[in-house]
Amino acid sequence: MQLGSIARWLKGDSRVWDGQHFTVATDGRGKDVVFVHGLAASPECWEEAGDRVGPGFRSHYVHMRGFAGLPPSGFREPGNFMKPVADALAGYIRTLKAGPVAVVGHSMGGLVTLILARDHPDVVDRLMVVDVPAFFSVLINPFASASGMGSLAEHSRRNYFEKSGKALEDDLRRSSEKLVTAPENLPRVLRWGMESDRATTADVMAEVMVTDLRAAMVRIEAPVDVIYAWDKAGHATKVGLEQAYGSSYSGLRQVTRLRIDHARHYVMLDQPEIFYHAVRDWLAR
Repeated sequence: MQLGSIARWLKGDSRVWDGQHFTVATDGRGKDVVFVHGLAASPECWEEAGDRVGPGFRSHYVHMRGFAGLPPSGFREPGNFMKPVADALAGYIRTLKAGPVAVVGHSMGGLVTLILARDHPDVVDRLMVVDVPAFFSVLINPFASASGMGSLAEHSRRNYFEKSGKALEDDLRRSSEKLVTAPENLPRVLRWGMESDRATTADVMAEVMVTDLRAAMVRIEAPVDVIYAWDKAGHATKVGLEQAYGSSYSGLRQVTRLRIDHARHYVMLDQPEIFYHAVRDWLAR
């Protein structure tokens, strides 16, 4: 999607589907590819997908309610965000009447797409999960368990929700610096966070911290590509990152892992050529 298309879409001019949990805009013609953004983020993160993936594909950009300026859903239940979104996404894909499709999910959106592939195998032809283990909290503690993370998740949720506006902006500014390498991308990442509904973000952040999908990997039939970023300024070593992702996705029947160096969490913004080359290869298989 070119920048002009993104601008029209964010104004609502090219929205083609409007549901209880998300909206969807499309770009291009051909085989269907669904892109799902992450926590407190925007589908704008995929802005180069239309041009870089190439002709022959119709891209579907999901915008989850509550994030990056889209008002929250009136149907949201605290602690139960990802599963309803995955179920609704399956319903949307079925309306395409195109059979199973390729699905890409970043961060929390990657967890949503894992749930989608687990519970609705008929709609997922292949899956690409970007920069999130099947249990996010192993990045905090390699020995974490869902039950053991409960108190920290609740503390994080409450802390995020109760911050003053200035304190939240300061924290988001600092955290944004850890998510992208290029300074020019910082303002937009910060804007996405600031324009996200605080209650939705806080609740879903806590939900992500206690959602362990590792045991569910054996139930996923579709082939899965896992892409993850490494940067020398990050906390993880290459060895530690390989171990975290290797063990997290070891239960998959078909898995391909790719580490992209000199990139942070928004790997599609930091290393677009390498990232979208991987997407093209994945789609061509």
